[in-house]
Amino acid sequence: MINTVTHEIIELHRLLQVWFRGENEEPLSGLLAHFAPGYMMVGAAGRVITLEGFEKVLPSLKGSRPGLIMEIFDVKICEIFDGGILAFYREVQTQGEARTERWSTVLFVENAARTQLLWKHLQETFLS
Repeated sequence: MINTVTHEIIELHRLLQVWFRGENEEPLSGLLAHFAPGYMMVGAAGRVITLEGFEKVLPSLKGSRPGLIMEIFDVKICEIFDGGILAFYREVQTQGEARTERWSTVLFVENAARTQLLWKHLQETFLS
């Protein structure tokens, strides 16, 4: 199960990275297919973002961060339960000389066919 979770976390961040870098010609729907209805995140700075808000702002963010590199480390599964998984990971973002690190906890739920993990909730915290 750790391989499935790690793959999903890395894959979504890969898609976000190419979106923010402006290197993706795929439709927004491919990126949004990774999220469950009702998705919500609390960003590292404490701002709450719903799926609707994220979907609304994403088009304006395409190409906004050229050179962005997003890396994922230390993926761990905290809990597996019927229909979902709670996981934890460290994300490092680098753009030029700027570098940020954050811990993230993600709640995944399975889609109706139980063939895909969907992002339901994300909580990020900046590392000091």
